[in-house]
Amino acid sequence: MTPRTPFMTCLCVVSFLLLSVPGCGSAGERFLGRYAVTGTAHYSIQELGNRASQVSETFRVSEGTTSELVLTDSEGKCFLLAEVEGAVASLEQGASCSWSDDGVSFTLTLTSGTFSLSGESGRFDMAGTVTATTRGKMYPGSFFQNATLTRLGE
Repeated sequence: MTPRTPFMTCLCVVSFLLLSVPGCGSAGERFLGRYAVTGTAHYSIQELGNRASQVSETFRVSEGTTSELVLTDSEGKCFLLAEVEGAVASLEQGASCSWSDDGVSFTLTLTSGTFSLSGESGRFDMAGTVTATTRGKMYPGSFFQNATLTRLGE
């Protein structure tokens, strides 16, 4: 058996400590899972008016490759990237959601948004621009969403 030098002993202890530090891993690890999102989205679209609609979605939060987190809805309308700082995930500007409803296509583009947790529940708020397209014409506008979320599991 080869005797250990003080350097080797120190190296072994440092390696052990680095590998056993609790809380290591992705900064957004505590956000990962599925969530029920409920609330209200408000739209103001030129020539089409103002409208409020109920939000009732399921979102999955997973680890990202170009961002810390990726938020996707169950229908594939939204693909949102986020970076974590403390208990808040900030949505990246420019991410979008698209869908059609009664012959009108909508595209939301984020200018701001947060996904925050307190235990098993939290908030999912965002705002930005919206473009409605119908009968070959585009109508610009704005939107904001105020919603709560509840963890459903992994």
